[in-house]
Amino acid sequence: MEQLKLFEVKKPIIGMVHLPPLPGAPKYRGASLRELITFALDEAKALEEGGVDGIIVENFHDYPYLIEKNPLATVIAISIIAHEVKTHVSIPVGVNILFNDVEHEMYVASTVELDFVRIEGFVDFLFSDLGILAPASARVMRLKNELPGAQKIAVLADIQGKYTYAFPQRSLLNSARDALERGGADAVIVTGESTGQPVRPETVKSLRDALPDARIIIGSGLTPDNVQVLLSLADGAIVGTYFKKDGLVTNRIDPQRVRKLMGAVKAVRKAVL
Repeated sequence: MEQLKLFEVKKPIIGMVHLPPLPGAPKYRGASLRELITFALDEAKALEEGGVDGIIVENFHDYPYLIEKNPLATVIAISIIAHEVKTHVSIPVGVNILFNDVEHEMYVASTVELDFVRIEGFVDFLFSDLGILAPASARVMRLKNELPGAQKIAVLADIQGKYTYAFPQRSLLNSARDALERGGADAVIVTGESTGQPVRPETVKSLRDALPDARIIIGSGLTPDNVQVLLSLADGAIVGTYFKKDGLVTNRIDPQRVRKLMGAVKAVRKAVL
């Protein structure tokens, strides 16, 4: 199984920089852009120094999220912050603008030369507590073809991800196959039902058995306790909750927890080489 081209290792681990509330969000309380940048750089450096292989900059604390169209102030802020993170680390950096704000994601990634995007609703109509997410693959692929340098941006696509329900109901396998073969995703992301909840190993195995050449990324719940099982089946993982102090997603990055998980990841890599 080839690793994603933008990563230099097999089974890459992508850490999350969960930004504080940004301008335009309901819980924004006036933090300056410099304060937001400092926060993001501290988190990103803790992740990089702990050994992660990539970073996603995300407006995690902007809930309740708008679907597809964030305020201009939010987009400008995350664009500047992502650029600063990209400038100050030596590993790939991506962006996720919640919730399914794919056009802004692609514009930001293209403009500040990011390496990848994460997209929640790629090939399914999805119901969520925030509204309906429409399939975005057609728009994403056209933007990838049109925007300067965007052909190099990798697309990591959730399939029936956390907090969403596909309508009409269909198998996860069909969603994954469509995301890869019809939608053009570079990898599919499989999650548990909520933030920090692990995906079931049998779910990943069923996708691996049916799609042996697919790039499958664990999108939630990876820990030292399940890393051997899940990473033996998947091609990488996105980690947010476990890396935080005391395993609470609202806390800051805990460098010791980053090092602990990455140590376990390295053991898995050695075992599969």
